[in-house]
Amino acid sequence: MWTQQSQTIGTASNIVAALFFNDVAARDAVADLKIAGFRARDIGVALSEKGKRARNRSSDAKHLSAGAIPEGEHSLLWNFRHSFEHDLHAQEPNLSSREDAALAGAEKPPYRQVDLTDTLLALGVADVTIRLLDREMGASGLLILVDAGDRADEAESILEQNRGFLRTVMATERSRVAG
Repeated sequence: MWTQQSQTIGTASNIVAALFFNDVAARDAVADLKIAGFRARDIGVALSEKGKRARNRSSDAKHLSAGAIPEGEHSLLWNFRHSFEHDLHAQEPNLSSREDAALAGAEKPPYRQVDLTDTLLALGVADVTIRLLDREMGASGLLILVDAGDRADEAESILEQNRGFLRTVMATERSRVAG
């Protein structure tokens, strides 16, 4: 549930953020981030206040036990893309090693649940911006935050490829202006 959350993730200059309105798309994005070598400590998932209340009231036990992104299947598009990429690049050296894939798959959960307000306040985001983002997310939105380091372009590409709406500027706005 939402009582034990990590409060911060990275620094504003390294954060990439995207909004998802579909659990399956968010699950696909987290899986692709893991395949690309990002670790659970680098990936934070936050719900809006309305989203937390809706999931806590849900009679569906999957929502309560699985955290921000309920466990389940990947999208047909994700499965097709990965099957095609695997077939196309089966012998390429740029693919993740078996050790990396095993390490990434071993992390349960594959991300950290973070509190939207506390995390963004810690990054120096203005309260009014946080409230605007919280309202935009509504009951079904998820914000995925990635501490991307020098791999921001790669993380943004992965999030967009999985139907995420980039909100990096919004999630780091005050820090970038002040810093």
